[in-house]
Amino acid sequence: MNNIKALILCNNPISIPGIKEFLFFGKAGAIVITKRNKEMRGILEQLMKDSGVPLIRVDKHDYAAQITAAIKNYGINVGLMMTFPFVITPEILSLPEKGFINFHYGLLPQCRGPHPILRHIMNNDPEAGVTVHKADEGIDTGPIIMQEKLTIEAGDTYGLLQGKLAFLAAKQAQNLLKILSYGSMVPATAQDETRAAYYEKPTAEEITINWNKMSSENIIRIINACNPWNKGAGATINNWFLGITEAEIFGVAPPGDDTLPGTILACNKEEGLLVKTADQKIIKINIIYTQEGFFSGYRLGGFGVKSGDNFT
Repeated sequence: MNNIKALILCNNPISIPGIKEFLFFGKAGAIVITKRNKEMRGILEQLMKDSGVPLIRVDKHDYAAQITAAIKNYGINVGLMMTFPFVITPEILSLPEKGFINFHYGLLPQCRGPHPILRHIMNNDPEAGVTVHKADEGIDTGPIIMQEKLTIEAGDTYGLLQGKLAFLAAKQAQNLLKILSYGSMVPATAQDETRAAYYEKPTAEEITINWNKMSSENIIRIINACNPWNKGAGATINNWFLGITEAEIFGVAPPGDDTLPGTILACNKEEGLLVKTADQKIIKINIIYTQEGFFSGYRLGGFGVKSGDNFT
């Protein structure tokens, strides 16, 4: 490989397997994280120990100046963006010889935006994936260098899918290293704008269960999409807001049952926490989150919740 020196901008542990590839082959010139991310700092300081690669911590006020200086001071010829929260200006994008390349942990162009993993699950997409593309002035709009897909399994949560995509990205990092070694030009194909969709950060309403309208399958999707992100899907009972972290479709409501959607049918250790849904199904809520911690669903009984109460 020729003399690749990458400036890696990151802010989420999903980037770690990909970063390891560049560190292993000695192709990381410097790594940039945000000052507020103590988790990433701890992981990277351990990972980079004795590597000689500097770890640069930035905030929204100084990131542009620090990134510009790093490119000049460390012989950087390619920038890599792996879940970096700040906008990189066109002036900075043009500084490295090979430009900036973004690792998007979702499929492009159909799932642009800051939370592609969550959106893939919530949209009931059959596949997710990692897209490596050239960064330009738009958000997730640059030409695609490579893309690899995987099937979203029925039980995949945000956390499980994130783990799968992290290691898929490591494989793509290996391939990118080979491509970068060929020369200054990185081949890429323009995105098909007719298939493009951009998703903003989800609103509170989108990740809160609407018991009167949502089907049992839709409820399970939202719960999976929010586990562990957001510590579960939002739900309210007895004017108390909590998170539902794990649930499953348990069965069908008895014929003639006229209880309202969201009604608790059971709340005990023997049966668990059973709730009726708008499509006449029953879901079993296995794990909940409250300010007091994570608990088995049936333990809501210890907070005064009982059969016949309603999620609203």
